[in-house]
Amino acid sequence: MIPDDKITALIVKLNKLTSLEKLTWHVEDTPRSILRGTDDVVPIYLAAEYKGQQFGLYQLRSQLYDGERDKFYWTEKVVLVILDEDERVLWETPHASSALYDLFETVRKEVSNIDGILDGLLAEDED
Repeated sequence: MIPDDKITALIVKLNKLTSLEKLTWHVEDTPRSILRGTDDVVPIYLAAEYKGQQFGLYQLRSQLYDGERDKFYWTEKVVLVILDEDERVLWETPHASSALYDLFETVRKEVSNIDGILDGLLAEDED
């Protein structure tokens, strides 16, 4: 098993590189290997390459059953994966962490260009 501190160090590094605009992420369709055979939902899948390695970062929504209350409910988590050239998942984060959620928010902010959108919407109109 990979030590948690090593995983956290990777996530923090990816976040730093993204913040410094040295790592660029883009929206892609979710690889079929991630959703095949599940009822899970991935509302957004983000991809990047770093040092020749393909990374995927996504939000995963799953439905679980609560037997005590006899009802289904939705859960959500963020997942970081390493993929091979055929988009097969070679490795994924074993659990979510605050560093992983921070990376996800940084990447979403970059990909959406929300700062630019807000600046444009809030700019004074020149009449």
